[in-house]
Amino acid sequence: MNKDRLIAFIDAMLAIIMTLLVIELAKPDPVSFEGFWALRENFFAYCLSYFWLGIMWINLHNEWYLVSKINNRTIWATLVMLFFSSLFPYATSIVSEDLSNASAQVFYGIIVLAITFSNMVMHSTVARFNADKEPVHKQPFRMKPWHIIDIIIKVLGLILSATIMPRAMLYALFITLVCLVIPNQINFVRKNIHQNPDV
Repeated sequence: MNKDRLIAFIDAMLAIIMTLLVIELAKPDPVSFEGFWALRENFFAYCLSYFWLGIMWINLHNEWYLVSKINNRTIWATLVMLFFSSLFPYATSIVSEDLSNASAQVFYGIIVLAITFSNMVMHSTVARFNADKEPVHKQPFRMKPWHIIDIIIKVLGLILSATIMPRAMLYALFITLVCLVIPNQINFVRKNIHQNPDV
């Protein structure tokens, strides 16, 4: 399988998964300002999940830009990542029904961490198989400090959700998105926009 076919498959799957997020949104009852306001937590969970997946897709595009080849390990790692991603709308719908439900938050956190770890495995397989391409090969090492902080915050959110603060997992994801993922994406674009205008 060539790289372009795998990227097209990832794009299609993530587009479907992100569409399913909005289908799972509850409808206001009654349809009024008060009805929509009563669903503010649902909209928060939806927005957070949508933009987390969206920025993951952007990162995949940016990081795969220089990749020239893939192997079976990359394909299987991608399949696992997409499997956990396909559970994201389901987890989001469960957690959005009651943000204070510890079990729902823990389930949501497990899915988030499973996507995170499988994403890291996928990128490491790409880096190993593209050892001749220095920017691709060094990408996991460049991202390692950022990934460690990201995982620590998410694991801490999961532990707090399971023990004393049920909403902590959503807050942890929000913190990593706003403080780590988005700034990292902006820095990536800033550094590469002049070298590769298509990035």
